[in-house]
This record gives sequence, structure tokens and C-alpha cells, in this order.
Amino acid sequence: MNKAKQAPWPLLESGSASIFDPLPYGVDQRGRPVNVTLMFANLLIGAIPRMGKTFALRVLLLAAALDVTVQLRIFELKGTGDLSMLEQVCHDYGQGFTDPVLERALRSLREVRKELVRRADVIAGLPRDLCPENKVTPELAANKKLGLHPIVFAVDECQMLFDHKELGTEASQIAEEMIRLGPALGIILIAATQRPDKDAIPTGVSANVGLRLCFKVMGQVENDMVLGTSSYKNGLRSTTFTMSDKGIAYAVGVADDPLICRSAFVDGPDAERVADRARVLRERAGRLTGVAAGEEAAAAAPAASDVLEDLAAVWPRGEDKVWSVDLVDRLADLRPQVYGPWAQLEDTAKARQLNTAVKPYGIKPGPVGRTVNGKRSTKYGISLDEVTAVIAERDQNRSG
Repeated sequence: MNKAKQAPWPLLESGSASIFDPLPYGVDQRGRPVNVTLMFANLLIGAIPRMGKTFALRVLLLAAALDVTVQLRIFELKGTGDLSMLEQVCHDYGQGFTDPVLERALRSLREVRKELVRRADVIAGLPRDLCPENKVTPELAANKKLGLHPIVFAVDECQMLFDHKELGTEASQIAEEMIRLGPALGIILIAATQRPDKDAIPTGVSANVGLRLCFKVMGQVENDMVLGTSSYKNGLRSTTFTMSDKGIAYAVGVADDPLICRSAFVDGPDAERVADRARVLRERAGRLTGVAAGEEAAAAAPAASDVLEDLAAVWPRGEDKVWSVDLVDRLADLRPQVYGPWAQLEDTAKARQLNTAVKPYGIKPGPVGRTVNGKRSTKYGISLDEVTAVIAERDQNRSG
């Protein structure tokens, strides 16, 4: 299965989605499409590192982003930027495992807990003909006045939050409330971890999740923590996957019976393009809020205005366009406490961090060709003219 050629993800080039319908995810062992319906469910994802957990999560979040009614709250607590392209469509977003990011995640959980109460009151007060099953419908979700839009709250490396000495207890309690009460109210929790144990995944979460994806794990305890009690005994053994089985997992709750499936492969540049398309759809629908609308900065990300000023300060003399990866290294030298984590990423993720930071200000990275050691290379970069133009416009607006 790990050697079979993968078909392109159906939503890669075009199309929108509805979270009420099955979302394209991947294929089974026979190459047949596997879809995941997130609405009225919660999802738990577990794996050892480097087995495709975050890529699988990204596929589902990109699909959810293509439904303009869905409010996304994403916290990527590994800090590598694998989900950073989705910041532009998120109501709330955090990246990294510093205390400010974890505190922001807890604050966001508290907001969603208040939403649980408000939504229950709204649904209870609706006429029976509009809400016959006492749960959110596509029609209710589309009505902005009701505020019953679906909320997807995703936490990658959730152990960083749930096992935190000071924040973990409250975060776990709220997550358990979301698991029990959220589905009917249009609130969906997705928790992903590379350390599936009782501290990383609260018991009330692991016991009540309806959708489960388990990539390779090393032992029976971890296997059953993700897939459910006695799964190993009943033959569902993610311990048998090899290190070559990246993206391959046991799936429970996706179909009537458990199955082995492989997630679609959407690389970083493709994910950027899908996220860009999702933002355009949301702009047209008037559905940008929070971080995506510029109402609040993402957690752990420096303000874009600071980024622009810092870029101007470190820009190499005599160069009109510079590769983003090189600019990140220069920024890290200038402010290690702010940009140091960016510089530690591999080149693609490193460039993505900077490109995402300047995108809201209309700066569009493009191909920049350079000759290095006699060889011509092209990477994405930024134009000094664009940076200085934005700074000048901002300064003029401030003075005017």
C-alpha cells in the first residue's frame, strides 16, 4: 500500500466543501476513496513521530477550510509551521509550545465553552419546524444571525496542553465537555498527539471520541488509547505498520467497520494554494473573523508591522529581491527570541513562516533567481520595493 501511486486529492485544484458532507481524505487498501464526515463527531489522531499524523490532519483542515461557514481554531503546538498556511482562514491560531501560545489555546477553549452554553439556549428556543432534531443543520449554520456556524477546534501535539502543569487540568476539563456536548451544537474537537497516553489524552476524551486514526505506534497501550479499549486484542494493531508506512492508519468510525487507509498527500506548496483559495471563498462570503480578519494577531507571531521594519533593517545592501529563507536567517540574528524558532525549520517551512507573516499586508512572494557557486537556483523571495511601499503607506496613514 505504501508503494501504490496516489491519486490527486479531489479538492486540490478546485471546488468547495460542506462539513456536513463526507470530506475527501484518502484511499483504502483497494484504492477506493475514503471520506470522513466531521460534523456531529470528534476526531483523535495518534502516531509516533514522522508517520504522517500532521499531514493527515492538514488534509482534513484544508477540506474544512473550504466550507466558508466553518470557524477554524487551530493550535499547532509543535511549532514547525506545518499548519501555518491555514492561519489566513483561522478565527484563532497559535503556533509553538511557549506558555503564551498554550495560554492562548486555553483562552480559546474557554470561549468555546461559553459557546456551548449560548448555542444550547439558541437551539432550545428555535421553533420545532426549524430545528426538529435539536441540533445544528446546514440551514441554521448558514444563518449568520444565529451564530450556529460549525466550529472546528484542532490541537496538534495536544499533550503539550493537556499535560501542562498549570493549564492542563482546566484544558482537559473543557475538552471533555466539548467531546460530550459539542457535536449536536456544531462544535468539533480534533486532538492529535505523538504521545498517546493517559496524560496526553484525557480519559473523558479518549473514551468518547467517535472518529479515530491511529498511524504506527510502538505498543498495545498506545494502540488502544487511540483506537479504543481491546482494539489490539480484536486485531486492530497499528504496531504492525512499518516505518515505510507513512500516511497509513487504522481508521475507526469512518465507516461501519474499521479499515486501513492512506491519507491523500498534499505537500506544503499545494496546501498553500488550497488555503489561498479558501481565503478567497471566505472573503467573498464575508466570513473572515478573528485572526484571519486582522482583528487579533496570531499567538507567538510577531506583529506584521514589526516584521516589515525588521526586514528593512536586515535587508542586504544593493539587492532588490532576496530569498525568504535568507531573510529569516538575518531576522533570527537580529531578534533571536522572536525569529529564532523560524530559523530552525527546514527551508520550505522557514520560507513559509515569513511569507505568511507578510501576506496580510499585500506582499506577495515570488520566484527569485540567483547564481550560487556557479549554479542558477530559484526560490521564493520578497521584493524590497514592496516592503518599503507598505511601510511608507502605513507611516502616512499614521501621520494623517
